[in-house]
Amino acid sequence: MIHQLSKKETFSLYVIEESATVKSIANHLPQHADFILAGSQNNPNIALEEILRKNRFPDAVILNVEMCAGHQTNLPELLTNHTSLIITSRSAEDAVQAFNYKAVDFLINPTDLTHLDRTLDKVRCCKYPVAFKDPARHFYIQSEAKGKMIRLHHDDIFHVEACQNYVTIHLEKSKYMTYLTMKELEEKFSNTSFLRIHKSYFVNESKIHSVDGDYVILENNLFLKIGANYKDSMLATLHPNFFISKRGGLRMAK
Repeated sequence: MIHQLSKKETFSLYVIEESATVKSIANHLPQHADFILAGSQNNPNIALEEILRKNRFPDAVILNVEMCAGHQTNLPELLTNHTSLIITSRSAEDAVQAFNYKAVDFLINPTDLTHLDRTLDKVRCCKYPVAFKDPARHFYIQSEAKGKMIRLHHDDIFHVEACQNYVTIHLEKSKYMTYLTMKELEEKFSNTSFLRIHKSYFVNESKIHSVDGDYVILENNLFLKIGANYKDSMLATLHPNFFISKRGGLRMAK
């Protein structure tokens, strides 16, 4: 069903997903006042008919590629040059398709709303690249000394580790403890170079040397375990920067 667009809204979003996912996104979207749900469908073929009946393509389309496979449709190829395409799937291996379709992002289902926020920022950036620059590359923490704040630059941080009711921020030759939770940091680190790889770890992507099986290896030779609940999301985030041949038969390592 196509919903009437409001002239006050800047970005129109169409969702081709399972009904539960559509409901979750629709309930979350009011937090983004510049986005409106232009329509939704769980049948890609009907969705294409609805989109083509409009005078213009939606600004962004969230598309479940597993649904496309089930309906044998080439919808991703038809949309890729006309909208900001966001590919979703339950399998991290489908990130390869997102890369080939030039999607602005790839989301693992069930959709993490924090990651959806990051994706909508990417859509904004595609339309207004000057207005949406990278956020501040530094932040302040309260030190153990009362009334003292310490300025930390993103590029100096290797990883952050949860320690009971506080966190330890590890730099190359020093570390700082501060009274923060991982949940608070997850909000602060949204749309930055920091990745949640474990319930107890954030890592700075710029400090990753390699990913080997269930471990992230940092440039300081520190091995950090990847949590099972975070692996697919981490790989999906890394994948747009992963060079891979378009030849058949190659699959993404898990």
